[in-house]
Amino acid sequence: MKNLNIPVGISDFERIRELNYYYVDKTGLIKTLLQGEMDQVTLITRPRRFGKTMAMNMLNSFLDIRKDSSHLFKGLEISDEVKICEKWMNQYPTLFLSFKDVDGTTFENAFNFLKFIISEACKQHVYLLDSDEIDEGDKLVFQKLKTCSASMMEIQSCILSITNMLKSYYKKPVI
Repeated sequence: MKNLNIPVGISDFERIRELNYYYVDKTGLIKTLLQGEMDQVTLITRPRRFGKTMAMNMLNSFLDIRKDSSHLFKGLEISDEVKICEKWMNQYPTLFLSFKDVDGTTFENAFNFLKFIISEACKQHVYLLDSDEIDEGDKLVFQKLKTCSASMMEIQSCILSITNMLKSYYKKPVI
């Protein structure tokens, strides 16, 4: 019998595929989401520990313009969908945030952890600070988000701020 390398507690799609962990193909979700017109907002609700973060991570790998992830999807259901792959795979800027680990015994502890999560997301897009396409005021806010020194209002509007910066940089809608 073959030993199965089961990815207990791992929700990183790329790591699972690259390290040859056992993976149940859920790329049909990509087809379901992308075969029609893309909605402004898609809400995916499932019980706890049901693979929501993994599904979003898989979507991020599929869509992220900064990546070439075709090798990760080879042999999976979505790879048979040539038109979807040509139109969507690695064609859009993405902002991937997971708040599943934001927790704390006080508001301040949870808020500080939220600031850390946002800071880590900003570090993935630090190249925006070097772009002439980005407004200088937005760069200042981005810098504060990256260093965990942003105000409450800047944190509350950070998703809009970062997606606007990505849209200005790539000249494409952000997912």
